[in-house]
Amino acid sequence: MEPLAKPSGITLRDHRQHVYDEALALLDAHPFWEKKYKELTGDDLRYRLKRVAWWHDAGKAHPTWRDACRSDYNLYRSWRQKNGMIIEEPDPSQNAVDFKKYEAAMRKAKKNSSPNLQNAGLRHEFDSLAQALNQLRGDDTITLTEQVAIAAHHGKLNHRHINRWQQDGKSQKDDTKGPYWSLWAKLNNESDLIGRTGKSSRSRDDWQLRVLERYRIAAVRSLLQLADTRASRRESGGITPDLEPFHYHFPDNWTKRDVQEAVLTGADQPICILRAKTGSGKTDASLLWAKHQIVGNQKPVVDEEKPEWAQKADRLTIAMPTRFTSNALAISVDKNVSSTGLYHSSAWYTRYGNVSDKERDDAKELHKLARGLATPVTVCTIDHLLLCLTGTKEDQHTSFFFLANSAVVFDEADFYDPFVQANLIVLLDTLRLLKVPVLIMSATVPDSLRVRYNIPDAIVDVKAGAQTAKCPIVWRGAVEGPKDVEGILKGMVRRGTGIVYANTVDRAYAYYQWFAEQFKKGGPKPILYHSRYTEPDKKAIEDELIAMLGKDAWTEHKNAEGIAILTQIGEMSINISAPIMLSDACPWDRLAQRAGRLDRFGLDPMGGILYVVEPLRDGTSYPAPYGELPKGGKGWIPAEAFTQTVQELASEFDEIPTPVSSASFVERVNNLYREQPTFTSKIEQNRDRLKDLMKLNWMIVSNQHADEEQITVSGEWKSRDIPPQQTVFISLPEFDATEDEEGVYVFKNWDTYRGYELEAGISCPDYLVRMGNERKQLYPFVFRVGEDKDPHTVLILVDGIYTSETGLALLGKGEKTDRAKGVIESNS
Repeated sequence: MEPLAKPSGITLRDHRQHVYDEALALLDAHPFWEKKYKELTGDDLRYRLKRVAWWHDAGKAHPTWRDACRSDYNLYRSWRQKNGMIIEEPDPSQNAVDFKKYEAAMRKAKKNSSPNLQNAGLRHEFDSLAQALNQLRGDDTITLTEQVAIAAHHGKLNHRHINRWQQDGKSQKDDTKGPYWSLWAKLNNESDLIGRTGKSSRSRDDWQLRVLERYRIAAVRSLLQLADTRASRRESGGITPDLEPFHYHFPDNWTKRDVQEAVLTGADQPICILRAKTGSGKTDASLLWAKHQIVGNQKPVVDEEKPEWAQKADRLTIAMPTRFTSNALAISVDKNVSSTGLYHSSAWYTRYGNVSDKERDDAKELHKLARGLATPVTVCTIDHLLLCLTGTKEDQHTSFFFLANSAVVFDEADFYDPFVQANLIVLLDTLRLLKVPVLIMSATVPDSLRVRYNIPDAIVDVKAGAQTAKCPIVWRGAVEGPKDVEGILKGMVRRGTGIVYANTVDRAYAYYQWFAEQFKKGGPKPILYHSRYTEPDKKAIEDELIAMLGKDAWTEHKNAEGIAILTQIGEMSINISAPIMLSDACPWDRLAQRAGRLDRFGLDPMGGILYVVEPLRDGTSYPAPYGELPKGGKGWIPAEAFTQTVQELASEFDEIPTPVSSASFVERVNNLYREQPTFTSKIEQNRDRLKDLMKLNWMIVSNQHADEEQITVSGEWKSRDIPPQQTVFISLPEFDATEDEEGVYVFKNWDTYRGYELEAGISCPDYLVRMGNERKQLYPFVFRVGEDKDPHTVLILVDGIYTSETGLALLGKGEKTDRAKGVIESNS
């Protein structure tokens, strides 16, 4: 009887052909992958992929696996008969489609849909590898690249699954090890030696070689997995989004602005830094630069002896400092380019939170591609690119391959502190090795950063004539709260518009309360925007801000009205404007970003006016978050950049508006960062751990834990030096989980739980959660997932602490209590 590939009835012969066809279709649609692979490795990607596609499931013909699969298929056939269906549809694909219904019925009955396969004790890919090694001899001997692709195509080339490699296929229960253990041992040894076709290097510290060899293997590894997944989804009637090519559609009547002309002058540099003022059109400039790398630079090869493929990339990856900025940019970019993917699930909600079920299914598949950087344009955070380097999850080998085929843009590059900069240096060095073109953009990137990143080419500046717009600044000295600047706030009320930047959520909330009182009296509506909202509410607030103070409100509808009260997340992500702005003092580079929202659309003849104040708390200068709060310390230690900026503002500015041009902002930032600070030992150790992880996980995934929310790996490495975070929830699940007889909520699977987390969860610093617990503002919520009996506990907010208008501004506020003593202190 013909072997099956799955308990749904798809034959092994058919499935193998489907995967083979999908693999070739992927390469046919993306010729750049083969050309770059040849350039970097000298090998033939198509030849390697065809071989692994043919051999990857050979182990399904092993008698143990074959018989178990057939038994499970018979269980499925019996279920069909019991439910009034014909035992076997003439169309095999319909059997596969109906198998989903069978799986759902088994889950509902708390039964396994494939019990025989689960208990067979044989991973088919292990035997596939064994067969390929035994049957491919001589010149056809299977290479290390092919071995890894076959062994890893279901994610089991991982130290967490070492027991399966040791135990699977044992002929006798008392056997110490099964027949596949020797395969694992050989692969593990190759991983240590940096295996390579024809030779091995015994240098365990050769980081560069590991990067290049990882690329060699990741290409075949990731494309086999992609082809296998797409074939399986097609077989079961699922959705398989096309891997579209990159294209950038210029809007009608579009003409190049100065910044777009400037970026093309550096488009052939391996790494180009573009410096242009906020609001000058850097996003379009980055897309124009990407088009040059992907489309506009395809020229015939002149020197056959030195083949160089003129095309440098076939997709665009844009790395932003935060999730908020990546959300906003992805929505903006998607208007004029091919499908834009959003890497993280919170960004996915921003795009697809309120659509039909079919659209959500389509979007989920697109999101999976985006997680692998496989969409034509992927917008993510720098943290996710750094995590991709670590190789601590199987899918990070996929994202590594697609990163190598990208043109990469780092936007708002001046946002990063030395801790992130050290990690970024490793990322830039990796991209250099992989010949990935890079564009770094910022309004005020200091000259010293070029030296830090080892970039030989000069920074590309927009010509002087385009940088002459001036921002009038007024210094108002030290300010505790709204009452100290009521005159400015009342001016905003009279004008009906204004933007307030506060350095902390507490200060922003105080301004919001002041404006809320004015709103009750007929004043403009205030909108508070900070980081502690649920994803649906973030999206709603962003939409409302754009409607009130966005470009259309000012230029088309001419009905702009409202007060935006923002923390740092509003420096880069929201395209709004007002003629009056009040800002807490911050380093010059951050102040330039905030000033970019002042009269952004050039409607005020005077350029608007920016009032800057030094924030106080209890009568003392309060630099948070621009500084350090020592453990056990009583106050913040300000960063030198904050102190110097405040000193310059106090000595050079007063209550008479002083115009500051974009070029002047750049000059002040250069003065602020004449030399980049020396990395501390803590920063250097963290940077070195990143390289160690890359060397460790270049081929076999280790058993270390990668936390994608915290962007850390097993406590050894982290992308940023920030306090620990945890997720709290604004409500119990309504539809995502059901209560069992013990009152414990049960989620169908982890995807369902993550959907609940996406809609109701908010990430908060541990210290804030602790303060909320002390005030009895949170209570525990116990849940389970699927058939897993182990309970999990998260925290739910009591009613009234969270609102869609103010977010979690009240968490940790009010009277501190405990059950025994009652009220013991107050925190305002």
